[in-house]
Amino acid sequence: MRLATLCLTGALALSAQTPPPGGLPWKSAGALPWQMEAPGPAPALSDARRTQSYLGLTVRIAEDGDIRITDDKGLIRMNLGLPGRPLKAWRDWGVPVPDLRAPLMFAGRSPLQRGIGGLPVGAPDFRPALEGLLWILDDDETILTVIHPATSQVVYLPLPGGQDITLSFHPDRLELLEAPAPGSAQATGWSLHWLALLPQFVHLGQDAAAGKPKGTALLPFPKE
Repeated sequence: MRLATLCLTGALALSAQTPPPGGLPWKSAGALPWQMEAPGPAPALSDARRTQSYLGLTVRIAEDGDIRITDDKGLIRMNLGLPGRPLKAWRDWGVPVPDLRAPLMFAGRSPLQRGIGGLPVGAPDFRPALEGLLWILDDDETILTVIHPATSQVVYLPLPGGQDITLSFHPDRLELLEAPAPGSAQATGWSLHWLALLPQFVHLGQDAAAGKPKGTALLPFPKE
């Protein structure tokens, strides 16, 4: 029953991300079931390892928030803009991106492409399923943009609030921490169970180009 409730909650939040024509997708993102709680101990580092050795996709993050993903032939696979200027980023299961200006390499396949049946719903550590994702926090600090370069999909996760925040990737949940207020030693924390994001993960695993004709905009002499 709990899993069904979490899936329904996530599905409603995901369906709300379809903007009206000309609208901004993050403006329509539905609220998520964040739980306010005292910050816990730092999570143990994940022992997950990349399952794909060939990293043929390149992600570049511009200072103005423009994201461009190209393949090993130089063709643009995805181009989008963030809600604001990039502030912090994490890849896969919570590995911090030290330099937002440096190109990031990703594989063309990931665990999410196996569908919901391939997700470790009952496993003690969900984080290996997050391989291949890019998590970006912009300077507005109200939306977390999650990009899956392998499928050219993106979802926008509304954050519960706070300033000067960071993320912690726990085996069972995503934790958001706000820096302590001046004169206070206690930080504010919120958590979101990974299972609450199952619809978002399923969406990210679906190839955005499936069933669409191949573009030839970058091919000067396309073949018949």
